[in-house]
Amino acid sequence: MSVNEKQFFGPLTLHQKSEAPTIFKTDEPVQCTCVLCEEKFILPASEKQMLTHLFMDHRLVIADVNQIADLNAYLRYWRMRLKDHDLPYFCTTMLLDNKPDGTKSKNEEYYLLSDVLPEDKELRSNLQQTKLEKLLERHAFEREDKNYVRECLFCRFLSNTTRASYLNHLFEKHNFHVAKPDNLIFIDSLVDLVATKLENLQCIYCEGVFTDRIILKEHMRKKGHKRINPANKEYDKYFLVNYLGEKPTTIKENTKKYFAKVHNTTPRSNEDCEKDSNADSDPDWSEWTEENGPLITCLLCEHTEMEYESILDHMEHTHEFSFTSATMGLDFYHKVKIVNFIRRQIHLRQCLSCDTKFDDAKNLEKHLKETKHWTLHKERWDQPEYYFPTYEDDLFLCFIQDDEESWWSGDEREEENQNCMSDDISREMALSVLSD
Repeated sequence: MSVNEKQFFGPLTLHQKSEAPTIFKTDEPVQCTCVLCEEKFILPASEKQMLTHLFMDHRLVIADVNQIADLNAYLRYWRMRLKDHDLPYFCTTMLLDNKPDGTKSKNEEYYLLSDVLPEDKELRSNLQQTKLEKLLERHAFEREDKNYVRECLFCRFLSNTTRASYLNHLFEKHNFHVAKPDNLIFIDSLVDLVATKLENLQCIYCEGVFTDRIILKEHMRKKGHKRINPANKEYDKYFLVNYLGEKPTTIKENTKKYFAKVHNTTPRSNEDCEKDSNADSDPDWSEWTEENGPLITCLLCEHTEMEYESILDHMEHTHEFSFTSATMGLDFYHKVKIVNFIRRQIHLRQCLSCDTKFDDAKNLEKHLKETKHWTLHKERWDQPEYYFPTYEDDLFLCFIQDDEESWWSGDEREEENQNCMSDDISREMALSVLSD
């Protein structure tokens, strides 16, 4: 595969079926215009095409798009501002040796619009605050509205009071626990989602599909699956706290007070925390034991193990590939690149050495074993794009360390080397973001 044919794909996860959209996205279509030309797009359906257009036609990349509370308003603002000044005035300018289509060319300019610019940071903060205020209005309505009419998901009870009463009925009469009503928003949509899953004979917690309603009911009762799965990102948009984001210090004080009032947050003592940490004290966490802990996935197949050494042994005996030997003498960052390179090649079902592409993983695995194509050419894996994980939840990366280094012995050396390496790594990572 040539450089021009290089494939790109979004964030991947090893242990989840698909990546859920950001909580700030809505399904309501809205038309937006490119910030630099008259090209029009319908959001959110054409968001990817719009971002591709900005990169291919204008060499502009918007950082952390998924964290922008109102993308349409964000684009309208910068369309207005860019009438007064050109891109270099607001953006970080990067020089790359590739054109947008992959053609080699020296010192090509690209532009990164991010919250490094104080004006952009303030805009994002204001958009999030506006979004939060609208959400709080909706939340207040759902708490106070006494005309909510809905039939129970499990019996013929008809609720005609508040949403909180309806959810309390589900819990008290059917032991079906969603969450505390004060913690939820868009309750109507959430109940519709749960109802649809039940109509499709799908378990709310594990997403398994069953042949009839009786078997599904028994499964959910015996397995304790009469609740939503907190690890399922599909439900994030129904929990009000998720809209605070990672920097609650940017939220106005009255908004913080509202959250504190609703959730009645009070500090808990160490004794309370220790009691809660007991796996048997709460049935919702009784299955959270070591045997159900996170798993490390093989670099070459879907096999998983709980121990790092076990997964290395598996690769040596099953695939005849020694990760330790292949990375002997390399430093931490090179090993990280190699892991992400291998993950990418296996995802694309391409040979690690000769780049031959296969229709399925089994044929690729057979090819690698027969040809012994374990040679990892440095010019291919030593690229800045491989600083970034191919899979966001790749636990294998957590166990990588320099040769002859214990978990703690490298701390002082890492601190000494941090300053001299950070500039080079930061630049390479920034360039990689633009090139991808």
